[in-house]
Amino acid sequence: MERPITPQERPVPPALASHIAPLSPFLERHDVLEICINRPGEVFVEYANGTWERVELPDLTYAFLTGLVATVGTFSRQKVNETTPLLSGSLPQGERIQIVLPPAVPADTVSITIRKPAQRTFTLDELLGQGMFDGVTNAPSALSGEDEALLGHHRNGDWKAFLRAAVLAKKNILVSGSTGSGKTTFSKALIPLIPTDERLITIEDTVELELPQPNVVRMIYSKGSQGEAKVRARDLLESALRMRPDRIFLQELRDASAFYYLRNVNTGHAGSITTIHADSATLAFEQLALLVKESEAGRDLKRDEIKDMLYQMVDVVVQIKKTAAGRRVTEVYFDPCRKLGGAA
Repeated sequence: MERPITPQERPVPPALASHIAPLSPFLERHDVLEICINRPGEVFVEYANGTWERVELPDLTYAFLTGLVATVGTFSRQKVNETTPLLSGSLPQGERIQIVLPPAVPADTVSITIRKPAQRTFTLDELLGQGMFDGVTNAPSALSGEDEALLGHHRNGDWKAFLRAAVLAKKNILVSGSTGSGKTTFSKALIPLIPTDERLITIEDTVELELPQPNVVRMIYSKGSQGEAKVRARDLLESALRMRPDRIFLQELRDASAFYYLRNVNTGHAGSITTIHADSATLAFEQLALLVKESEAGRDLKRDEIKDMLYQMVDVVVQIKKTAAGRRVTEVYFDPCRKLGGAA
């Protein structure tokens, strides 16, 4: 009986092989996990030790990358173009690939994320020997040291220290206010606090957020499905989850995609900073509950169940209002004890 062909032994179509060739040094390394192209001329490589490396590759021109996308589309028998700019598929040797084209990313850029398959399978004994379970704790019955420190800053009114620590701790932050209150301006002030070695993905209907971090993908959806590509925020969220994000930023929570977004940032992609239209922190949770009820997944949930869930998902609410003295933060909600069944 013939031995089955492994993914690594499968033949690669010549056209695809020639386009993948510049990435071969990374694809062939056993310590490489992810290969991410955010724009022409460079690639970000993640290694097994968790570090990222930026590598300049001048040969990766926009024309070359669109050629690579076309060959991947042909190989996977999928259409990918300006009207259908998202592709999720596999390469011949088992790597997963996610592609985003304009207009779902800025013009003259292409986002390509390649995830290499695991090189080997470990036994439970091997995982134990590697310390896999060393960090296991019982369900928390008391606040973490991190939350204790945040509560201290909160009680002392040291808002700069509180917000810096909240961002570094990857707390989910919701900036609430009316139209023109300064929500986006405030969000922009928080983003530079994020470490520069994190990979960030933004989802906006217009490009507004400014990100100084180098490893960034900016995705754009069609508001009201009016653009050439009828790409919804949820479509981009699904794509973002396959693009190795450390954090995902949705510009504003305003429709049924809010529930999908919050649910996913709480499954390994915490540290969200987003905005909502509401007049207080309490009303921000009420507005979120209404958005959840609009979603297919949340329409059958009871309101109390939804609110309990939201208080688990959202860590910080910063309320901003326009006053006679100018735009002011009027409330900062943070209650980690509520997650444990108590009150701060």
